Amino acid sequence: MNYDGHFTRLSSDECRQLVRARGVGRVGWYSSDGLQILPVTYSVSGERIAFRTRPDTIMGEFIQPLEVIFQIDDIDEDTATGWSVLVRGRAFGYLEQVPDGLALPEPWAPGQHPLIVVIEPTEYSGRAVSATTSGGV
Repeated sequence: MNYDGHFTRLSSDECRQLVRARGVGRVGWYSSDGLQILPVTYSVSGERIAFRTRPDTIMGEFIQPLEVIFQIDDIDEDTATGWSVLVRGRAFGYLEQVPDGLALPEPWAPGQHPLIVVIEPTEYSGRAVSATTSGGV
């Protein structure tokens, strides 16, 4: 099967709208164990992206400010369409202290999650892909 598709760049505003409309993403950073990319449930307040975690895990490194990437996407393999948004920013950790005006998500993982991580975005980028299929292999 051949794909004769195209990519479309998403504007920063389109990326922000997609981030606000979702609730699960992936955060990536250079950890003490090397590169990490882990899923998180999140909420958005203004421009800030927030998630909760436990300080006794690798994500406890967020108690210190860190440069991060944050990614969400939606892919439909049946139609060969989808989009992806990447947010670059700096993450700040707050232990049992909720920054003013911040909505907190409910983590899916069991247990207490007293470390609140807030990503302050510096850049949004994204693209959509749409493929049309043609015969062949």
